[in-house]
Amino acid sequence: MCRKSWRNMEKNNITNRTKPINFLAIGHFTHDVTESGLILGGAASYSSLTARKLDMQARVVSAVGKDFLHFDKLKDIPISLVKDTSQTTTFQNIYVNGVRTQTIKGVGAKIKAQHVPADWLDSEIVYLCPVADEVDQSVAKIFPNSLIGASPQGWMRQWDKEGLVYQRKWEDAEKLLPHLDALIMSEEDISGLPEVVDEYRKMAKIMVLTKGERGCTLYHEGKITDFPAFKTNVVDPTGAGDVFAVAFLRELYKTQDPYKASVFANCTASFVVEKPGIQGVPDLAQVKSRLFGLSNW
Repeated sequence: MCRKSWRNMEKNNITNRTKPINFLAIGHFTHDVTESGLILGGAASYSSLTARKLDMQARVVSAVGKDFLHFDKLKDIPISLVKDTSQTTTFQNIYVNGVRTQTIKGVGAKIKAQHVPADWLDSEIVYLCPVADEVDQSVAKIFPNSLIGASPQGWMRQWDKEGLVYQRKWEDAEKLLPHLDALIMSEEDISGLPEVVDEYRKMAKIMVLTKGERGCTLYHEGKITDFPAFKTNVVDPTGAGDVFAVAFLRELYKTQDPYKASVFANCTASFVVEKPGIQGVPDLAQVKSRLFGLSNW
């Protein structure tokens, strides 16, 4: 049986709603190793904080160990944790000339369908955002009425015994893509596997490839459309892809227009790279201010 689509909702019921959109992120919070200590990382953290700043009600299903340091930065965000997780997923990222070398130093528990609270299955937007192959494919099949987006970076990672992370092909793409409304991925995710662009865009309803300072490319209904990035001073690119994804899904949900969503997401992501870590995540007023004056907005 095909799941009901968020597109079946009347557009006026979306744009005229008074309650915040319920946004659910599913993936690990992480510790990121820096010279100043362990900072908050992970797609689930960036995406939930972005959702809240963009006037959505953010919720997260995640898994962390008792060593997790940053619940204070996630206050007021409802979090459901997988029990019996022995450690927090921990990464070290080193950038040289814009190229990242990544090492993983610990991995938390797998997140499966049974870990999602029953009363969260009505979330309007669901974002599957694995960082270390921790989101089981069963999770994508339990949201009958949601707009479901995913970033597959965590499904395309493997690591050796020293923890050095390298790419692999997304093994479950054919099984998962029919359950997704939008796939958002970066050039970095597929740098060693360029052939997957054509493979995935043929299976995806909507696909967006982000390209850093060169903006993004939208693949939709057989058309390929490039959108330039907003000019900005890049300080730290970490998390920009997740901020882009949340903004894209928000605007897609509200307008059902992937072209408008691409511009909105490019604008939102342009803020986060200007400051380290989560400090650059913008609020809705900042995004609208930067968008002001665009002729097609």
